[in-house]
Order: sequence, then structure tokens, then C-alpha cells
Amino acid sequence: MNDTMQTDSLACLSIFKDFSDSERKEIMSLAVSVEVPPGERIITQDELKQNLWFILAGKCQVTRRTENGARLKLTELEPFSYFGEMSFFHAAPHSADVIALTEMKMLRLSRADFDKLYASESPVAFKLVLNCVQQLANRLRSTDQWITDLVCKENHQPTPSEWTSFRELIFKGV
Repeated sequence: MNDTMQTDSLACLSIFKDFSDSERKEIMSLAVSVEVPPGERIITQDELKQNLWFILAGKCQVTRRTENGARLKLTELEPFSYFGEMSFFHAAPHSADVIALTEMKMLRLSRADFDKLYASESPVAFKLVLNCVQQLANRLRSTDQWITDLVCKENHQPTPSEWTSFRELIFKGV
């Protein structure tokens, strides 16, 4: 895949909404092209590697291992998705495994390269962070709704103190 095709592909990712061609090229100048065969683990739960991954082709599965050893499928990601943002922006171990289901073509942006972009006060760094925060906020909103629906489905009406405790945990980052 040539650079023009990859730059055009970035335009299809929601995290690059409102980016100009020159801004996408700036990201491309830092990102590394990576091809991954089916079955390869891209991210390992409980390890810390600060990379932001952009899927250009292929499909992967996100799973989480529980304390009792069970593996829960969280989602499948397809082209024009991205992942790794939680550990990328917050230096904490990965919360899930990401494994290629098919051959994948991706771009990898390292935190070290992002930090150089940020240090140069490039508007691209700020746009990338803003778009990612918007998507994370949407995910949190969806999670809140899912938890509310789940709790209400079980005919359990949470008390205000339960909701307060839950939200405090989220805002404290526990």
C-alpha cells in the first residue's frame, strides 16, 4: 500500500475527522506501516506498550481475560477502526488482548513520536487528542447506558448512593 493510499485511508478513520491532507501526511510521516498475519497477538492484556494502532485492512478481535481465567469477547474491529488509545494516553497496562483474525495492514503511532509532535505544538497533536477524547466520552456514555440497562433488567433499582459510588470509582480512575 503506497503512502497516498494510506493517507487517503486515514481520512476514513473517525479519529482523523476534520484533518486536512497535510495534517494526515504529518501523521503518516511518524506512523510505521505494519502487516500482521492471522492469529498474531497485537496487544497483550496487562502489558504496557504505548502505541496507537490504525486498521487499514483486516479484522481483529478484542478479548479480556478474567481473574478466573475465562476469556470474554469484547468486540471485533474492522478497517478504519483504531485501538490502543487507553494505554497510549494513560501509561497503564492494556485492559485487553487484541488478536488478528485475518491478515491485517495497520499503521502504528508510538507514544514517543506523538510526544515529539506534541512538543512541537503541532495542531495535529491537539486535534488527535480532541478527537480521541470525544470518542472515549462516547464510549463512556454507552457504557453508562449499558450498565443502567443491565441493572434495570435484573429488576434492581440502584440507589442514589450506589450510582454515586460507581461514578466516583470511574472519576477517581480506580
